[in-house]
Amino acid sequence: MEIEKTRGYGIAVSDVEGSWDSAFKLKIKKIALKTIMKQITFLQKIQVLIWFYKEKNRASKLDLSDIRAKGMTNEAFIKQQLEYISLFSALTKVLNKESALRIMCSVMDATAAEALLRSLPEIDDVKKYGDSIEFFRKYMAALPEVSKKAGCHEITITEDSTNNIQLDINWCVWFELAKKMDVPEACLANCYADDLAYPDYFKALGIKYSRKGTLAQGKKCCDTRFEKI
Repeated sequence: MEIEKTRGYGIAVSDVEGSWDSAFKLKIKKIALKTIMKQITFLQKIQVLIWFYKEKNRASKLDLSDIRAKGMTNEAFIKQQLEYISLFSALTKVLNKESALRIMCSVMDATAAEALLRSLPEIDDVKKYGDSIEFFRKYMAALPEVSKKAGCHEITITEDSTNNIQLDINWCVWFELAKKMDVPEACLANCYADDLAYPDYFKALGIKYSRKGTLAQGKKCCDTRFEKI
């Protein structure tokens, strides 16, 4: 198995998300809206929609020059993420931040696994390689460079051994965009999605995924760790 030919190799996560086809985007939007709408009243639905369009308009006027200077030029990704943040912000206007986060985490419950795993290699492809942790040592070695070039993440590999890999994310575009919209809490649902989708995927390959904290939680980095079971 040639690692370079497996799904997601050498591609920043933001570029994977930005390249989702229209059918998949529509599917995710439908599930998200259905999940949200069943948790709010009829009047709140109207209020959320009004605020959503207001927040989308505000998002379209943001100065993203510093983020673009980092290398982020994937307009499809930016639009997609700002729509999500605008929706989160709209929910905070009608409800509150705690309720908005609870609702958006429920959206992640319904969509995260299918969405996030599209950026990772097929489990069968990894198994063909033999040693899963060795596969990911080589697979993840490309992440710091491609992620920085794409303006997606700034990553430091702080451990790289036969049994353990640790990636520290020191800058995250998802968090930065949320801060631009004055709702940094919106990124917490993204963090939740990672912790929801990745453990089972890696466990199936004999690897334990863990993380003590994230930038959105006020930590100095997102310390993502992989340990051979």
